Amino acid sequence: MQVERSLALEVARHEIAVGTPLVVRVRDVSGRPIEGAVVEAGSGAKRKRTDVRGRCEFTFHAPGFWKLVARKADTDRVAYDPATALVRAVPASTVGRGPRIASR
Repeated sequence: MQVERSLALEVARHEIAVGTPLVVRVRDVSGRPIEGAVVEAGSGAKRKRTDVRGRCEFTFHAPGFWKLVARKADTDRVAYDPATALVRAVPASTVGRGPRIASR
């Protein structure tokens, strides 16, 4: 019998500048890092595997929204449910800028 565990996908920021590295961490629901999880960005165009700390890094070179999906292959004992996160890559000149206020 397999135990089901949900993965949790943590991103350092949900909005980053194009060309800036983004650290991603995959954990299980109890907070333990998941080594060897595969994290895909977009429709599988970018794919990374997590290290022993459950971490990997992405750099997006085009602006837009990127859906991240973390998966881990099931074992004899554990079945993993995937996790998702959404990240927005924006031109460097717009990161950290507040909302626009219309002038009269």
